[in-house]
This record gives sequence, C-alpha cells and structure tokens, in this order.
Amino acid sequence: MPKSIFEQTSADKSQLGFDYQDLICLEYLIDLKPGESVGLEVFDDVHHNRINGTKALVQVKHSVSDDSTLTNRDIDLWKTLYNWSKALSELSTNNIEFIFFTNKKKTSRSGIVQLLDNNQTKLSEIFFTISEIKKDISLKEIDKGVDAPENPIKKYVDYIDVLPDSEKENLFSKVNLIFSADDIFNRLTKKIEYFSVSKTESIDVVYQLIGVFRKQKYERIKNGKKILIDYDMFRKDFQFDRIIKITQDRKIDFSRYHHFKNINNIDPKDGLFSIQLADIDISPEEITEYAIEYAATNMFIQSLIADGNFTVVENFSIDEEVVEGWKSIYRQIYNNSGTECVNENETQC
Repeated sequence: MPKSIFEQTSADKSQLGFDYQDLICLEYLIDLKPGESVGLEVFDDVHHNRINGTKALVQVKHSVSDDSTLTNRDIDLWKTLYNWSKALSELSTNNIEFIFFTNKKKTSRSGIVQLLDNNQTKLSEIFFTISEIKKDISLKEIDKGVDAPENPIKKYVDYIDVLPDSEKENLFSKVNLIFSADDIFNRLTKKIEYFSVSKTESIDVVYQLIGVFRKQKYERIKNGKKILIDYDMFRKDFQFDRIIKITQDRKIDFSRYHHFKNINNIDPKDGLFSIQLADIDISPEEITEYAIEYAATNMFIQSLIADGNFTVVENFSIDEEVVEGWKSIYRQIYNNSGTECVNENETQC
C-alpha cells in the first residue's frame, strides 16, 4: 500500500544522522586548542587539524537503534575503508589519522572489527582476514542464482584486498575505531562543566551552542563557504566565550545559604578563633552563633564550588581578605584592652 502524502513528508530518520554529525563536530570544537581547526564535510564528515601538525579525518556513522552493532560485514565500514584508501592518493601528507566514529556497539565476534580496534594487532593479520572475507563472499556468490543481487560489500573488499601491501599498510596503520555508545548530550554537558558551569546549567549552554552552530552553518552554506572553524572563530563568531561568560556571571542565589544553618554538632569552645573572641570580651552565646555562621558559610561555599557556581581561586581570594580583615579588627580591639596580642596568625575555629 503506498504511503499517504503525510507519511511521505514526515521527518526522515536519516536526518538524525546529519544531526548527530553536527553534534560530533561540536564535541570536537569544544575541545579545540589555539591554532587548531575543525571542518564539517570538507575532507570527511568531520576533520580535525591538530596543533601538532597532524590531521584527523572522522567518518561519523549513526544508528537510531540502541541495539545496533558494527559487524564484520558492515557496509558503512567497508565503504569508508574504500574511500579512505582512495583519499590517501590525493592527500599531500602522511601525518593523518582515519577515525571511524560510531554509536553502534562493537561486535563480539572475531574478525576485522576486533582487529582494527586492537592496537596490538599485526597488519599481516588484518590483510589475511580481508583475504578470507573475500574468499568467503566469492564462494557464496557462485552459489547464487544469475539474477541474485551481488553482495553490497564485495566491490569494496575486492578493491582493498588487491591493493599493494605498502598501500594497505599505509591505510590500516592510520585507522582507529571509536565506539561511543554514551549519549552525545551527556558527553557535551560534561565537557561544558570543565568551564566552571554547573551540572544544572550545562545542558542549557549546550542548547545555546547548538542554536548558534546551526545558524552559522546555515549562513556559511548559503554564502557558498566551507564549514572550516578555527579556535578564534569558534570562541567569537560562534559565541562560545560569550555564552560561557554569561552563564558564569549569573547571580548566585544566596537565599540557599540559610539551609546550611541547621547545624547541631558544632563545638566552638576549643577553637583558637573562639578563644580569641573570648579574649576580646565576646559572650559565649555570641561565640556559638559566630561558630555556626562560620561553619554554615564554609559549607555553603563548598557547595557552590561543587556546583560550578564558585571557583577555588575566588574562595582563596575571599579567605585571604577575610583573614586580613579579622587580623586588623582583632589587633585593634585587643590592643585597646591593654593586653599583648598573641597568636594573631591563627584564625580558624
């Protein structure tokens, strides 16, 4: 039965592959170092020009099924290997890495996938396995009927198998597989948290970056430009620095501070800070209240640091300022009492 006009015009799941490609590109962009650049569909799905002079060509393969597996006869894998073998003759550098990036799971069966994913594999084992795959496909092709369609990976396997050993060695010494079953949004939010952005706000930053990325991508394609983004461009034109700074500059909700004041096991009697307060005639009741305030403040600041709302450097600066302020106040009051000031450098409870 033919599809209705509404079914024909509904969103195609294949579009998810392009969306995933954009997200992988964004993942590489967030990790960019000064002097590096990332391209989208220039040399490959994604490519990364590294600061050390090497280039990574990344082929991104996405599956909508969580149970999808990269098998030894996966057509995407063999077509990619074929294209990379062709590309090597056109590239002017040997400082290159080929990355097959997929959200599929790795097959548990022995074969080409396991070999390519094992850094200890000898190239001779890969060559032998390819020849065995070619033989197996050829035998099965003989048993087929005349009108039966050819195995879709046959032409790619045949081509790679007959390459000179030097060319095969050049290709397979540069191939790496990345199996990234973790949700892409989880990976992106974790990267954003490295910029002192809290877990609760990191996903909002990701959404903003995606929006700017797609707008810039649209403008560049419309104007006939290639999507080639360097470090400074991503930080400025793609508004990465601005989005991060706006998020970091948000106002901290200090009303949450009062939740930390319900502390029942504070003993302010033995601390040097408490002794100093007693020395300047502060009552025991007030000393207890100050101790609770101190503990609550310290716990609150630690929670802000853990959430990414406050940095350790900021905490250190405030701590130094408070200590110096206390020294000045203590010294002034203590000296006015006519007693010699001692141990003024110790200010913690």
